Amino acid sequence: MDRSNSKAAKRIFIFLLGSMLSVQGPVKAEWQKPLQPSLSGGPLTCLAAHPLDPAKFLLASERNIFEGGEESRWKELWSHTESAAGIRKIFSFSALPGAVFVLANDSLFAGNLQDLSWQKIYEHSDRRPLSFSVDAQNANRWFLGTQKGLWETCNAGKTWSPSSVFRPSVPVAVLFSEEARLFVATENALYLSLAGRPAERVFSMPAGERDFTEDELDDINEENHFFLFKIHDLIFSKNPSPVLFLATRNGVFQSLDRGYRWTALPKSGLQNPEVFQLAYADCLYAATPRGAYKYDALKSKWSGLFDGLAQNDVRGIAVLNHEKLLAITEEGFVESPLAFLGPEAPPPLRIYQPDEKTLVLLKELFALEPSAREVQKHVIKYANVSNGKIKRWHAASRVAGMLPTLSFGKDYSTGTSIDLDRGSTTDADRYILGPEDRSKGWNADVSWHLGDMIYSSDQTSIDSREKLMVELRNDLLSEATRIYYERRRLQISLVFSPPASEQEFLESLVRMDELTMLLDGMTDGFFSKRLERVYNEKPEFNQLWEFQQKDGALDSGLAPRDSN
Repeated sequence: MDRSNSKAAKRIFIFLLGSMLSVQGPVKAEWQKPLQPSLSGGPLTCLAAHPLDPAKFLLASERNIFEGGEESRWKELWSHTESAAGIRKIFSFSALPGAVFVLANDSLFAGNLQDLSWQKIYEHSDRRPLSFSVDAQNANRWFLGTQKGLWETCNAGKTWSPSSVFRPSVPVAVLFSEEARLFVATENALYLSLAGRPAERVFSMPAGERDFTEDELDDINEENHFFLFKIHDLIFSKNPSPVLFLATRNGVFQSLDRGYRWTALPKSGLQNPEVFQLAYADCLYAATPRGAYKYDALKSKWSGLFDGLAQNDVRGIAVLNHEKLLAITEEGFVESPLAFLGPEAPPPLRIYQPDEKTLVLLKELFALEPSAREVQKHVIKYANVSNGKIKRWHAASRVAGMLPTLSFGKDYSTGTSIDLDRGSTTDADRYILGPEDRSKGWNADVSWHLGDMIYSSDQTSIDSREKLMVELRNDLLSEATRIYYERRRLQISLVFSPPASEQEFLESLVRMDELTMLLDGMTDGFFSKRLERVYNEKPEFNQLWEFQQKDGALDSGLAPRDSN
């Protein structure tokens, strides 16, 4: 076959493929679980980009480092023989393209990917390493964040000393170097150092969660101790404009001025606000305890990437060559394509406008469904976190001062009387036993502590419990409110922007049912009981959630309106 015929055959194949896709719609990406690396070294812990080949990546278990790529083959690069020192993080830097750094429980290792040589460059049991970074402007200057402050080396790891950039002896959870900037994250704050000058605070976590005490920090020995702090990850994106993203226990924050001012991204769509790790490729991706998420900047909303994901707990996430999304879950390593096949020309724009009857039904349903305030009241009642309990405790502690303290005692004793009869010089002495000596007694004591009516020592304990209860109540109400309005937005989206396929429509209904059950779990079934009564009284509301196909146009019980 000559070259012209070959090109013609390719064009025919592409045309037929496009025709099939135009009928069936774009292919939906799902998580795939490819061939797994050897798990003899323990469960998978982290992954990172390959510093030499963008089509490859690095994956770590507790004692092994593997190299992966587009092929379903794994190459073992290094095996750590010390079983107690599990691998927790992998680092690679553009300033040192052939090097990879491995952070273990109490050690830091450096590896050369060209000759596969490895060496230990730091070890300290009292100053366990938590983070690592290479100076972007000096490849021989390295920074190491430990449980007790920031350390640095200017001779590529030969000697370490306390850093002048950041003096406090506190845990340094995250380090990030970009041009002349070094970001240092502690448990709940972020500091910025410019050109080697002392770091200044640029961000603090919102108040509400207590900090760890020094004794608790010294006792942290869990496998996931990196995630016990409030700041987890920091990444930088240059496309389309420079943006910094900060992953925290309370959502994601972004900075548009290279780290001076930070604003919180919306949490809408996130089932859990805690974000372990971030990745960026045309959009932002997040690893959370409840799965992987993608952030839609236009809608200011997160969408879950759950298809094909058996385990929700995602601890690591990365992008491979702008083609695949990689993740580590409890079941192992998974991947998903980022680019989807689709028709060459997009389908014509369809603008859906609900008819008047549909709008009236939706507004009436909103009026009859439980309000956010009702949901909050039932959350407080079910969790028993109302202020009334604390007020009763305070009142009871004062009333207790009016009540007397009563004490009763009983005394009973018995003994034998002994008398001595001394005889003459020729007679022996005699001991005479007398009658038993018995004594009985009762005593009672009554006392008042009237000072407790003004101030009781119990109030200190009550105040501590009140603080914890307020924090718990705020967390519960915040979560319930977020779920409530996410469900409400999903209802509006189903009516005004119906899905293009029945599968997507059913998935949206499943998601709405999931949000309903989450509210049920926080209100002891109140939400579903009210909905059941509303729909029983007016079954017409079910028409809002019916999928229909009319005249070749996909519809959700709504009439399409021509864009012209």
